[in-house]
Amino acid sequence: MPKSKVLGLGLSLIAIIMLILGFISETAVDEFNIFWMAMGMALVSGVLLVMGKVKAAVLFSRIIVGGVFVVSGLIKANDTMGFGFKLEEYFDENALGSFWAHFHDYSLGLAIFIAGIEVLLGLAVLYGAKARLVSITLLGMTVFFGWLTLFTAQCNDAQMAAMAAGEAFDKVCVTDCGCFGDALRGSVGRSLTPWESFYKDLGLFFLTLVILFQSKTITINTKSDDMVILPGALVVLLGFGGWLFGWMFPTWFFIVSTLIYFGLKQVSSIQKFYEWVLAGALAILTYTFAFYTYTHLPIKDYRPYATGKDINDQMKSAEELGLEPTVYANVYKMKNAKTGEMMTMNSQDYLAQKFWENKDWAIESTLPDPIVITRGYEPPIATFTVTDENGSDIGYDILHETEYTFMVVMYDIEKAAHGNIPTELSALTKQAESAGISSFGVSSSPYETVEEYKHEYQLAFPIYTADEIFLKTIVRSNPGLVLLKEGKVMGKWHGNDLPSFDEISATYLN
Repeated sequence: MPKSKVLGLGLSLIAIIMLILGFISETAVDEFNIFWMAMGMALVSGVLLVMGKVKAAVLFSRIIVGGVFVVSGLIKANDTMGFGFKLEEYFDENALGSFWAHFHDYSLGLAIFIAGIEVLLGLAVLYGAKARLVSITLLGMTVFFGWLTLFTAQCNDAQMAAMAAGEAFDKVCVTDCGCFGDALRGSVGRSLTPWESFYKDLGLFFLTLVILFQSKTITINTKSDDMVILPGALVVLLGFGGWLFGWMFPTWFFIVSTLIYFGLKQVSSIQKFYEWVLAGALAILTYTFAFYTYTHLPIKDYRPYATGKDINDQMKSAEELGLEPTVYANVYKMKNAKTGEMMTMNSQDYLAQKFWENKDWAIESTLPDPIVITRGYEPPIATFTVTDENGSDIGYDILHETEYTFMVVMYDIEKAAHGNIPTELSALTKQAESAGISSFGVSSSPYETVEEYKHEYQLAFPIYTADEIFLKTIVRSNPGLVLLKEGKVMGKWHGNDLPSFDEISATYLN
């Protein structure tokens, strides 16, 4: 029997098992139906292979895998600092373990490298370049990220089980895999859960197997290949990037890449090394974009602090907006006075079953963290807490200031820029002060470190205290500048792009 049919039977069997599991298990199918999508990928590719439609199975797999990798990689490259912060969470010694903790200090470099590799692999799959090398690398990445998301999902389940049993849990679980950065949260309201991320990686794994098993038959696209793959990829990019994420850049990036792909085909002198020359040209294009967003700001900001966003609106509760909120419940640790038996029960069941009427059972303790009963709307911004030198929370006052205000964000003073950037900030804020516009800074650094930095650059504005993660979310720069008015983000600048006060005044203050 041909290898293709063996693989097809295997994928079809997996699809049948997933189909059964989806109907008999209450927890297998996720809210976004990614479980069913993964099953569909196995089923479609498997059936095509069994029917002998090997070419169709390969084309289908290449279009889906290539398109998803391009979009996923560009979203990461759009916000390499954010992806780097996510890798730091994974590289915590109490998350993946001591071995992975060695990579913690290299998170940003790895973030840039991985984002670019994802894009390049996706393009290579779509153009048919270096199929064997690319398919093996793809398989390695899907297996690694599949393991990572599975590990994270199981960690979260173990943590919930420990909470329910009232037991200690000393591992750090990453609740958001960061697969699509903040794009999914900014588009549909939440990121993928670890299990949803695992299902996504599982579906890509199925299709990558098809590409790997047929990699010897894949070469640089013929005209007939291009006529199927390139329009198919555009559909994926438009649907996945343009429609779901509201971002047309991946589509335009792919069009530019394709023009390079066709253009280099016309240069006869490089045909012997065409695939490597193409890889080099596309690497320059991809990493130029990643470096640009790192040294400036993401060109598409999905965070609730994006320019034009009203922070006060982003903090409104589900009740204020007339929406169904996420329902939480406390977890009680119960003890039977007669038998000594122990059990746990959430507060919703406790009330629904009128358990307080049962004199045999008593609440012995309440676990510190509530659990989610049903997921609903949650404000994109939970709190806006900024503490002044007296320890008072002045977040409300900042968000309700009726005049223009400059907020200088320096999440870590020790890592903040030195030289021209803070000097320019000092001059800008002094000019603003002369024009009647106040400024303040926010940092998570200790008081002594802040005072040294203020003295070194003659910063005349007060610097308050806030949580580091909170500050990293506001602006991907250290330092960064934000213009606020009544809680609305009027403008935002990377330290490398600080405008003059006259430019800000002409554009925003008139």
